[in-house]
Amino acid sequence: MFKLNNMKAPTGSNHAPKRKGLGIGSKLGKTAGKGHKGSKARSGGAKPKNVFEGGQMPLARRLPKVGFRSPLKSLQIKINITELSKWAGQELSLKDLSPTIKSTNPRMKVSVFGTKAPKSWPKSIELHHIAPAAKALLEKNGVKIEVKPYLDGALGKKKTAKAGKTA
Repeated sequence: MFKLNNMKAPTGSNHAPKRKGLGIGSKLGKTAGKGHKGSKARSGGAKPKNVFEGGQMPLARRLPKVGFRSPLKSLQIKINITELSKWAGQELSLKDLSPTIKSTNPRMKVSVFGTKAPKSWPKSIELHHIAPAAKALLEKNGVKIEVKPYLDGALGKKKTAKAGKTA
């Protein structure tokens, strides 16, 4: 019976690899089919970078610089209340609610919203923010809610609203 682990090529269908650079009798001796001089004849000189456009200014350098990505930007994780049925009967922490890829982000803010009740409920939930309608639904169904203050990850300070200018 043929399976992937026991399949083999038919006898004689595989040729021996070309033995380059092994003397003039091999027809591929001396320069080993690379010709004389030039970057392609040298080691490591195979092809230019993907952005190279033959001496023309590359597109990435022709276009203007726009924007900025802040490494300090906080990551908002918004969870609909109907999604809480995945964790029926469990005690949820902040790490459980965050995606595994992004759970290491120190500036992660978890919030729950929505008005449609799920089929099943977790025992307790830990988060940074909850919508009033969602809070009412959770409390009505006996879910213990723990709202933790959102800490500014790098500084470890409590995030507060900016004070307006006073006259």
